[in-house]
Amino acid sequence: MTQEAPGCQVVADTMDNSSNAAYGAYFQRLYILQDQKVVYQGGKGPEGYKIAEVREWLDKYKRSQQTTVVIHV
Repeated sequence: MTQEAPGCQVVADTMDNSSNAAYGAYFQRLYILQDQKVVYQGGKGPEGYKIAEVREWLDKYKRSQQTTVVIHV
């Protein structure tokens, strides 16, 4: 992530599982957050993980951030 999207914050729970304890999460899920909002919530893991969906979302986002500049001479 940090190589493909510099400045993108990547977070994970600690080994003591403090986020799980704080929020009472039972199932593991993959999330994408943007501007402090959940923009992607995956299925209940690990059976519901769809890494291809995450990759597709991130690829689409990356393409949307690329701008084309046309200079008329």
